[in-house]
Amino acid sequence: MQYHQSVDKLFIFVFGPLAFAALLLVIATGIRRAITRFRSRPTPDQLKAVYESYLRRLLHPQPEAVEKELGKFLPERLLQLYEDHSAVQAAGFQLEKPGGTRWRPKRWQVYCFEPLDLESLNELPYEEDLGPGFCFATTGRSSWYWIAASDQRQNDSPVIFLDYDGSGSHGAIVAPSLDEFLSLPRVPSQ
Repeated sequence: MQYHQSVDKLFIFVFGPLAFAALLLVIATGIRRAITRFRSRPTPDQLKAVYESYLRRLLHPQPEAVEKELGKFLPERLLQLYEDHSAVQAAGFQLEKPGGTRWRPKRWQVYCFEPLDLESLNELPYEEDLGPGFCFATTGRSSWYWIAASDQRQNDSPVIFLDYDGSGSHGAIVAPSLDEFLSLPRVPSQ
């Protein structure tokens, strides 16, 4: 009888320390991740430097370099947008498209405008199906507003929504022209 009682405790003696070691490993890993996440946060000086770099790029567009890289011309209205410093510095708003339901109109979130330079061109998505163009604004959530480039400089071009966030609006025409897009009523972001 004594033999059977010790066999009953064998499971606890063998797997108890293993379960305890696994628990310690999970706790240690969690603590390590928390410390890494805390340490990897940018300092206020680093955030300020990133913002100043973004603002410098935004206010000093390089359309010639972008057009050379694309091998096409950007619309004149896009170039005019980047000449208007107050317009490209606008951030954190929604554009309300008329024609939706009265109680729930279609709104297009705009987090900020992207700098018109090679760095943005190379970092932002490229849609093979749409051809050469430029993502001039973002929602801040893996989605952008895109405008086509063409063989000859056009006055304006439709604004297309590139949605990589999965909301189902990928490829939707937001406005038939950039001018109309910029003229849509603005409401503060929520």
